[in-house]
Amino acid sequence: MAKGLYYFPTLFTFFLLLILGCNQSKTKELPVEEKENTLNHSSLEYIYELASKKDLTCLNLTDSILRITSDQNMRAEAYYIKGLYYSNINDKSQAEKFFDSTILENYTFYDAYIEKGIILNQKGDFEGSLQSLQIALEITKNNPDLYYWMGKSFEGLNRKKEARNYYEMTLKIDPTYQSAEESLKRTKQ
Repeated sequence: MAKGLYYFPTLFTFFLLLILGCNQSKTKELPVEEKENTLNHSSLEYIYELASKKDLTCLNLTDSILRITSDQNMRAEAYYIKGLYYSNINDKSQAEKFFDSTILENYTFYDAYIEKGIILNQKGDFEGSLQSLQIALEITKNNPDLYYWMGKSFEGLNRKKEARNYYEMTLKIDPTYQSAEESLKRTKQ
């Protein structure tokens, strides 16, 4: 992954300066269009990794992205990463807020609906979880996590038949999904 960042030295330098806490005024200021063009998939992978490691640096980097770009998809991605960070540190209300911001920027960003559904499920709001997951289901059909969490939400509502159906759909897509297999067995008892 780091290898991919070397193809975009401007962005890598920009992020490195942010990470090291250097004063941005010492760097050459790029026009907004050029800054937006330097943002790419490899650099986002790096920020996703920071969020998964619960590294606070990812918030500085996503805030920088939000300051320099007006591209709605890029902004949605930045908000989504912020949501993942807060989800990873178990701050569910902040995570939900940033998943909502993701959806406001790009209403087809189905992963944000899924993550929001997971948070609502974990909070015990099974109806709200199903509403969010249902929107994701309208956008994508082949995501085992989506079906699994729909099953969990139906199970939370004590609707075991529907829960079993969604766990079975999860296993059709991914036969190795251990949690779905365990949940299916549990709901058959």
